[in-house]
Amino acid sequence: MNAGRLLLVLGLAALGLGLASIVAPDAVGLDLGTAVVTLVGLLTVVEALRSVQSRRRADLDEATTPDPELTVTADAPGEELESAVEAFLGDRRNYYRGTRAQEGLRAAAIGVLREYEGLPEPEAEERIEDGSWTDDPYAAAFLGEDVAGLSRRARLRDLVRRESSRDRRIRRTVDAIAAVAGIRREGSEGDHGPPSDRDRPTRFSTGTNREFEDWVIARGAHPTGRWQGIGALAFAGIGLGILVEQPAVLLAGAVGVGYAAYARSSAFPPGQVSAERVVEASRPAPGDEVEVRVTLTNESGRFLSDLRVVDGVPEALSVAEGSPRFGTALRAGESATFSYGVIARRGVHEFGPTLLVARDLAGSTEEERLLEAGTTLTCVPPLRETAEPLALRPQATRYAGRVETDRGGEGTQFHATREYRPGDPLRRIDWNRRARTGELTTVEFHEERAATVVVLIDARKPAYRSPGPEKPHAVDRSVDAAGSLFATLSAAGDRVGIAALGDEPCWLAPGTGRDHRTAARELLATHPVLSPVPPATPSGWFRSQRRLRRRLSPGTQVVFCTPLVDDSAGRFARRFEEHGHPVTVLSPDPTADQTPGHRLAAVSRTLRTSALRRAGIPVIDWRADEPLDAALARHGERGRG
Repeated sequence: MNAGRLLLVLGLAALGLGLASIVAPDAVGLDLGTAVVTLVGLLTVVEALRSVQSRRRADLDEATTPDPELTVTADAPGEELESAVEAFLGDRRNYYRGTRAQEGLRAAAIGVLREYEGLPEPEAEERIEDGSWTDDPYAAAFLGEDVAGLSRRARLRDLVRRESSRDRRIRRTVDAIAAVAGIRREGSEGDHGPPSDRDRPTRFSTGTNREFEDWVIARGAHPTGRWQGIGALAFAGIGLGILVEQPAVLLAGAVGVGYAAYARSSAFPPGQVSAERVVEASRPAPGDEVEVRVTLTNESGRFLSDLRVVDGVPEALSVAEGSPRFGTALRAGESATFSYGVIARRGVHEFGPTLLVARDLAGSTEEERLLEAGTTLTCVPPLRETAEPLALRPQATRYAGRVETDRGGEGTQFHATREYRPGDPLRRIDWNRRARTGELTTVEFHEERAATVVVLIDARKPAYRSPGPEKPHAVDRSVDAAGSLFATLSAAGDRVGIAALGDEPCWLAPGTGRDHRTAARELLATHPVLSPVPPATPSGWFRSQRRLRRRLSPGTQVVFCTPLVDDSAGRFARRFEEHGHPVTVLSPDPTADQTPGHRLAAVSRTLRTSALRRAGIPVIDWRADEPLDAALARHGERGRG
């Protein structure tokens, strides 16, 4: 029987007893005064117990505020080992879950043996079977069927380690595969032991700001539960005071009544509060600290005793100084201002609504409101030329430029000599030969023509990868590189355009001139496809590919900026090459080496890079710790060699 039914039974019993005493007083042989007082005391104690029980079951129902100080970060490839393994399984996804890791690592080992040791696939499989492909006994035993098991000493040593035997074998196998590919973990040699938690990159959620109308109530007035059960103090004191007939105990219960009355005395005022946000600079340069000031005004005629505010900082901006959180109390008509600083970053950043949490004086009632103060911060970086030129493929247009062709004509590099023709410029006559032989000959140079180039940015969701939480992700690096390459190629006389793979069309046709440069700068900074924040859903890159292919004129070169974190990027580059568009890949490296999954993903990326180079597509591997000029210089030296 629950407390409600018990109270009902006791109430009915008391009612029946009262009616009986009225109808037949002589039949009830009780001292009704004492009985009624005792019954009231018992009922009061029961109600106190019920209040205590309800307080035990109830939780505090207070507002949970967001964390605007945390910016959006991107994971490194291979954050989950399973996804890194599946990259080697390809379409073979029907393996038993217990053998997927082994089969995927086996495919990875075959791939690196074929690529870096030049072994045919049958020989690579044979070496894996007998364990001769590596000196690591754990890796050899994990993949090889003809390899003897680990020694008893090794098995005993595994028992005292903090990682399981299977995890240890997987880790050692990944390290052995990475060693064949020339990828080694930085900072140490040999057995590194299991990775520590502090080596793992931090992961934050990447939700997007929603749009709200003015005065949207996120959550209406509701009890917080802070004073839940305070009535038990009053009921217990009064009930026990009645039963034991002690005035002091009864007075203690009266104190509880005062607390209960206080918890219910101050209703939350439905007053109006306005918010005004002012951003110091609307178009700052990247890296500048921008001050943000928020002013709250109590437009109601009541005193607001407890206001807590969290401003809607854009996800891509980090807080450099101050705090977007604020707490205050406002009299009628009073205003309060707080400020904080954010670091400007490329893109268009819309501030979210300001969250206001208001409570009554006792803290027993709470209401959450979202105050919309539409504010936008736009950061447009300048286009800076690179110190090193990008070596384009030998295909050009009819416009004069810097790309050397196989045809003779005007230029700077010697091509051939031919017989003199009337009208040839005097500067092109070979006067030395004229002096030796008396013959007139004309010198021809490699004709230089302008290239038509489209810088293509991989802005699909998989491309938002970063080697660490404090480092820029690959899409940001690709956009920065695209701006620099655009400026450099345009200054050299080439016709340059910009495109991106993503959910929405992003296209700037190849062109020249000051207006074209301005349009490119604005597109790279403000187009939503190139946002620093990853898209919420995977991108339909097939549609982007078809749209782009229809827009490219014959012979247009493509500089594809992509981290090469999946096979789709490689297929995309090869497909454009097959359709007559010379492709050069600039690949910002987003890989890390803290976990086996990270290192296995790095192996997968190096294999994709090698496959593209074998197909005749140049790949510029841009490491995370070097400037773009260093990567371009290394690529130029490789081309000259």
